[in-house]
Amino acid sequence: MISSFKRRVLLVSSLILLLAGCSTMRHQNSAAADAAEMSAPTSEQRLGTEWGESIDSRVVDVEASRLSSSPTRIAAIYYSGGKLPSGASTFAVVPLADIEMRVQDERGNNMKIMTNSDGGYKMYAREGERYQLAFYNRSNSVTYEIVATVDGLDVLTGQPGSLERRGYLVRPRTTLLIEGFRKSDSAVAAFRFAKPDEAYAANSAAGDVNNVGVIGAAVFTIAPEELPDCQPQAFPASNSGRYAPPPCRKP
Repeated sequence: MISSFKRRVLLVSSLILLLAGCSTMRHQNSAAADAAEMSAPTSEQRLGTEWGESIDSRVVDVEASRLSSSPTRIAAIYYSGGKLPSGASTFAVVPLADIEMRVQDERGNNMKIMTNSDGGYKMYAREGERYQLAFYNRSNSVTYEIVATVDGLDVLTGQPGSLERRGYLVRPRTTLLIEGFRKSDSAVAAFRFAKPDEAYAANSAAGDVNNVGVIGAAVFTIAPEELPDCQPQAFPASNSGRYAPPPCRKP
């Protein structure tokens, strides 16, 4: 009985040691695999931006003149699927003169951007993720115009991007959110990362699948608004309304 009991204990103890040894080896192998994955080059998946669900977004046309036909700043952010390389230095803001450009997820969180070896901008995304472009104007007095493209297509017209097209205005100390391709005065089609063959550029007569994977932004300085000349009034008291009239320039 005693002998048998001792053998049984030894067998169980040996089994515990064996399992512990296997567990240790698994942890070591897992750690080695993790280290190899961190040091291995990042595998990238080409992505584009599809025509997503409808989002309420209202705009109005206004008159504005550019100070110059040349943009103040231009930026291109190249995106793809994959993971950030280990130890990569990232940031959230792309500076464009007084404009701070960000790429945000649908919850408003800033997505991570990095620089390429050639000094360009690069970011990694996930297929199916919705995103938006945010532009904050830090100036206290200057209004800017933002002409934006996604996958080579103008976000307002859906036509091939051009610096001659008109864009959105962002007034001093305000933020402009571009959430999708404009469908009408009241709605846009959400930006969602997708496979290249599902991208809007691949399924539009004006698009080119070779251009998927890039977000473009050009910033133009807008000339200060001038007051119109005040018109003489024969019966000024009779023309007064319920609300204050806009200002005008007196001779």
